[in-house]
Amino acid sequence: MKTIEDIYKTYEKPIFHYFYGLTGNTHLAEELTQETFFQVLRTFSRFRGEAQVTTWLYKVARNVYSMWKRKQKVSYPLPESEMLKGPVSHEPDMVLELKEKLILTWSVLQELPENYREVFWLREWHELAYEQIAVIMGKSVPWVKVTLHRARLQFRKTYAEKEGKE
Repeated sequence: MKTIEDIYKTYEKPIFHYFYGLTGNTHLAEELTQETFFQVLRTFSRFRGEAQVTTWLYKVARNVYSMWKRKQKVSYPLPESEMLKGPVSHEPDMVLELKEKLILTWSVLQELPENYREVFWLREWHELAYEQIAVIMGKSVPWVKVTLHRARLQFRKTYAEKEGKE
């Protein structure tokens, strides 16, 4: 079994990106990441190894996010300005187009229902297996597959509608 230090070094960035994907805020993602590892530290002795460390860690992170969300009136701003800066080597038109696509993608993601957005994010960006997502979400594998399918359909439809309006 890994030590807490090994777990932190291995998973700190993926957990941060998980939170950033849900909140769009660097500082909040850092705060939630710290809270997650604090909870891991508190509960590490109870980890029985029945699930993969990754699955357990994302489950803790999801619980931290759920607790935070209950306390807040959640709004999802666009990604912070650093994320909208294009590579210096690209032409201005290309950078503008990339920014517009990023803003559109972010906007569409935020319109997805919470469970669609979370399953979509865990599968597409974190590349977790269906089984891991099922454990994290506390649902069955078929539920994850159906929810992901519906999320993808809704994402494509909304993206196409918004892209056509611009």
